[in-house]
Amino acid sequence: MQKTGLFLAMSSTMIVVIIGFTIFLEGHSRSNLERQARLGSLQTLTVIRSNLERELNKALFQLGALVAYISVNPEIASEDFNIFTQNLFRKKSHIISLGAAPDMVIKYVYPYEENKAALGHDYRDLESQRELAFLAKDTGQQVMAGPLTSIQGWHVLIARAPVFLAEDSEHKAAGSFWGLVSVLIDAEELFNSAGIQNEAYDISMRGRDAKGHDGEVFYGNTDSFAGENMSLSVNVPGGSWQLSATPKVKQNSLSREIMTIRLVGLFLCLTVITFTSFRLRHIREQNLAEKKLARALLEAEKANRAKSEFLAKMSHELRTPLNAIIGFSDLISSIMQNKTDEGKVGEYASDINQSGYHLLEIINEILDLSKVEAGNFTTSIDTIYIQDIAEQSLRLTRNAITKAELETINKISDDLPSLQSDERMIRQIFYNLVSNAIKFTPPGGTITLSASQQQDGAMKITITDTGIGMSEEDLVVAMQTFGQADSHMVRSQQGTGLGLPLVKAFMELLGGEISIQSEVGVGTEVTLLFPVIFSTENMA
Repeated sequence: MQKTGLFLAMSSTMIVVIIGFTIFLEGHSRSNLERQARLGSLQTLTVIRSNLERELNKALFQLGALVAYISVNPEIASEDFNIFTQNLFRKKSHIISLGAAPDMVIKYVYPYEENKAALGHDYRDLESQRELAFLAKDTGQQVMAGPLTSIQGWHVLIARAPVFLAEDSEHKAAGSFWGLVSVLIDAEELFNSAGIQNEAYDISMRGRDAKGHDGEVFYGNTDSFAGENMSLSVNVPGGSWQLSATPKVKQNSLSREIMTIRLVGLFLCLTVITFTSFRLRHIREQNLAEKKLARALLEAEKANRAKSEFLAKMSHELRTPLNAIIGFSDLISSIMQNKTDEGKVGEYASDINQSGYHLLEIINEILDLSKVEAGNFTTSIDTIYIQDIAEQSLRLTRNAITKAELETINKISDDLPSLQSDERMIRQIFYNLVSNAIKFTPPGGTITLSASQQQDGAMKITITDTGIGMSEEDLVVAMQTFGQADSHMVRSQQGTGLGLPLVKAFMELLGGEISIQSEVGVGTEVTLLFPVIFSTENMA
């Protein structure tokens, strides 16, 4: 009896321990699954926020360009407005229309036919838009209205910015308020491009008119912000939005895991020590994995934030002076065309103009590379001829070739077959490679272009120069984003270090291959290999 009692006591103790430990494991499993769900929703919201801010920055860049243009051309004619805004519309940024309202009255719209109903409206008489219009005027900053239904009947976001004169005019002094410019953004298209339609989570947004926590819910479920769901802020002009994510399907693995623990506790009492050791080890590994995941998410969020802040700062800090430089220099150049004895003004205007376009080229390269890295760069397949692309690249760089005292040899035959590819990307590839060859080839050197069709039908293109060349270490650096080889001549040249990385990214998108052979003091040979026909299914 004593042994039986001792055995029962030990068994009871073991059962109590098993029950207690089972309860503990249940609670811990619930916490782990909840933490994983929160980390998953945080990751999803971080990606969506980054996409929203990036897509908004595209439209706001166009708005800033229009502000800068009008500030130096306050007496703009409707035809000039249409020409300028037509160029802005070539950028894919979800823009529906652009408008300008001198003295708060809408006078210019583009496209005209779809938006002419808005002409003549005075923001002071539009109750739904008056408050934000005057907020933009009073603060001198961009503001965001919506989502709302526009005068034209579209579901849009409206970004507005005030325009102040850059110089004295007949009626107003420099710095005077000219009026407002606005851009209408397709709200649904913007949200969808940012990935707001998610398979795992129902995404909700609040903060209409950029009012953040205090704004109403304009997308998704109102109750999403009332529970313990994760939420993040999205920076927009004049305020912010709030994002929230609700899992579409609740975790069903919880009940299975708890049932397993209970069955092990009931039927495997004799293996409780082994089971406990295994479970504790599993928990430790799980915690380590969660910490690694948390650190990875934190680093990803920091990288995304740094990238968004960099692009936002680039567009905010450079777009106004950049367009002012181009606008003033174009004006000076136009005046100088009709005068002969103006000293160095014409030369200075040309320098200003070249500097402005150089800055614009840098911004375009950075944005193109960002789009490629984000997987948002689209291709347009057309029939192109390498002969035409090569000749155009040499024409565009003719002045630089002459100034550098170089010789160019074009060995590309006129009877080569055409390619099915993206013409813009091919042009950019040729221009970048020829420009690099010009920069890094001393006077008296030679640049040679050649092409041939291989036996398997592929098109092989070679661009060779007799420049300074690169070592293997320099070549590795040059192929990295913002990388430049460590030599005096390289450092003395202007550029972002994006030329070769952008060429490599474009070649990968087009399904081609690039190889570079270079020797210090001898020169560099870049070989491009294109299939003759591309399948659009392989395009990004």
